[in-house]
Amino acid sequence: MNREYTVGEFRKVVDTLTELVPGMQIATDIICGFPGETDEDFAETVNLIKEYKFSQVHISQFYPRPGTPAARMKKVASNVVKKRSRELTSVFESFTPYNGMEEKIERIWITDIATDQIHLVGHTKGYVQVLVVGPDSLLGSSAMVKITSVGRWSVFGDVIEILTESSDIAIPSDDKDTINKERSSPCSNQEDACVCSPAKSEPWACESDACGSNCCNIAANDLAQNGPTNTSLLLRRKPSPAMVETEGNSNQKLATGNVHWGLLDTALIGGIFISFLTIVALFLYVGS
Repeated sequence: MNREYTVGEFRKVVDTLTELVPGMQIATDIICGFPGETDEDFAETVNLIKEYKFSQVHISQFYPRPGTPAARMKKVASNVVKKRSRELTSVFESFTPYNGMEEKIERIWITDIATDQIHLVGHTKGYVQVLVVGPDSLLGSSAMVKITSVGRWSVFGDVIEILTESSDIAIPSDDKDTINKERSSPCSNQEDACVCSPAKSEPWACESDACGSNCCNIAANDLAQNGPTNTSLLLRRKPSPAMVETEGNSNQKLATGNVHWGLLDTALIGGIFISFLTIVALFLYVGS
């Protein structure tokens, strides 16, 4: 298959990853019956899978793709290929990679709804699939879960803490309102003022619709600590509709009052005119 690495190099990569990230889930692809594969070659593949007990293995049978060098090679008998595929699948499905995870506390990131429409799907840092029960509002959030049971392809858990979007700190129910206030825009109160760019450093009062891109994206506590003169946090003030209209009118006047024909424009108009005269002359000549 023209793979540019050896079994030894493959082992080194897998061993290094599992050492640096304990619990990492590693998947690999295996093609059974590649042209030239002997019984000894296949036995070594099976032994490698048994040694590492990969939690995910994508097993396929060789298919000759037209135009490739492998399509011109001597093929392994189809019945042998099917037998090897079934044997390798049986070995892989006998693994129980998640045994021992019961009662463990893991952090997961919830990203999807399971096909049973009951569980939410989350993954650990090592990409272990964890199924939990909870509302759809948990999608996109991170949570701490306790693993309650394990299966062949995933584990099940109970949510014990929901983490904030921007930190690893769990939100106690009594403190949620306080944290939400601290994370709100400094323009949540109309009496507050947003800081403009250094070129226009005067503050302006927030309007009812000014808490979008008009205002500075500064957390309230940062504004309190650094003060309105901290230019490292300043953003440009969005011009008011009146300013935009005035600038647009002036630009329009400028555009209409200063029309200059360039050399390229003159040549293009001249070429069109000459082409038109040529067509007229051709029609006159043919008509005569």
